[in-house]
Amino acid sequence: MSICHSGLTQRVYGKTVSIIVAQEHPLIRLANALSWETLAELVMPDLRMTAKKKWWVGRPLSLRVHLGAYVLQQLFNKTDRQTEYGIKDNAGYQLFCGKDIVKKWNCPDHTKIEEFRSRLTAETQQKLANQLTRVATQLGFAKAEQLDIDSTIQEANMSYPSDVNLLGKLTAKVKKVRDYFMTHVKPLCPELPEVDLKKVKSHIRDYFFKKPNNIQDKQSLQRKLWHTVCTEVKQTLRFCENFEEILIESKLPWNIRTAIIQIKEHGKKYLLDVSHFIRKGTIQSGKILSFHAQAVSCFNKNKLDRRLQFGRNFQLGRVFGNFFIVGRCETVRQEDKKSMQSMIKLHQEWFSGTTLESVTADKGYYSKANEKALKDAQVKKLGLQKPIRKKTNSDNGVSEKLVNRRAGIEPLIGHVKHLGQLGKSRMKSDKTTEASGYAAIMGFNGRQLMRYLMEAAVP
Repeated sequence: MSICHSGLTQRVYGKTVSIIVAQEHPLIRLANALSWETLAELVMPDLRMTAKKKWWVGRPLSLRVHLGAYVLQQLFNKTDRQTEYGIKDNAGYQLFCGKDIVKKWNCPDHTKIEEFRSRLTAETQQKLANQLTRVATQLGFAKAEQLDIDSTIQEANMSYPSDVNLLGKLTAKVKKVRDYFMTHVKPLCPELPEVDLKKVKSHIRDYFFKKPNNIQDKQSLQRKLWHTVCTEVKQTLRFCENFEEILIESKLPWNIRTAIIQIKEHGKKYLLDVSHFIRKGTIQSGKILSFHAQAVSCFNKNKLDRRLQFGRNFQLGRVFGNFFIVGRCETVRQEDKKSMQSMIKLHQEWFSGTTLESVTADKGYYSKANEKALKDAQVKKLGLQKPIRKKTNSDNGVSEKLVNRRAGIEPLIGHVKHLGQLGKSRMKSDKTTEASGYAAIMGFNGRQLMRYLMEAAVP
């Protein structure tokens, strides 16, 4: 084999390069398959909700470009900066975002990409996810006559909510607020004592690394930690509780404002809840699991890889062709039995005129009311599995074919979680965490559409 050494000693210079993007490119086919006018109608109510109620004033927002950037971000699970770099460097991305068809086209900055996404409510992002499934049915890639229902947990962006870790975080937040006021606005506030974070961390290390002989010794270490935290944060905590809302919203840095709000709303109550657990050994109702995420609940699905999960429950419905519709998260836990009828109603809203031929769900969805609701909806084949009692060896009354079809939704949920934020969100607030779950469903539906359009999957 011969070797060519040309170009090894020369420098590279920027220049104009012509790149040909074929008409068969998957992003070109997807862009032509989507109804951008319909997507624009879904997002317009959110874009009209501005602070001054004058959304038509100011520099015009290129809706086609930002919608394309939003869809691209969810298709490939990119951050805002990665989306900006991708559009600047990838010719296919540029054409998908409307280059040469949008007047005065330019790549949006990553801050504008984040701003556009933040203006969309969680409900709108849910509609966008379901809209792609409707497009798939219109193109003949999916059939809405078959529906498989299941739920999954989206874990919040938080660490394991042990009391020891949360006590340490509370102390760190209080210290940050105290140090800021003593450094920058000392003449305007009372003298606050130093918060000894090292002392608190030493008790945390003792709790984790010292091996207590029994449970009483472990409880003693936890009680000592609680007393130390209460002593260190007492005065600064009282100072934050007396802070007025107007002063919080003043010219304080955003991180200090956030810390003061979290301390004011949850600091004292959390210390009382920990005290209740130390004294009685039971968890107080309403005890927080995180300072920044409140819409979080604990789930135990007895999985081998993870026993406890902390987040919210999503209800998903798979139509024939492996596309998903997602239900609205009215509550954090979103119980399966109570969500069955709402998922049927959601299906009727998005696929009006389509008669459900078969519906499947696991044993967690079974109830006589749900079974009656499916019969009233004139569903021909019921795949609602009944829980089998140990005393009776009776069958659950569902054909093996429907049972196997329902089981097929599990690996698809794994695919959604793998390339999206339905597995674990990167967001910090409750609203954006919920919205990221809907966006992950939209990204999966978009990837499925591309597979069908490229004939990698046969309808």
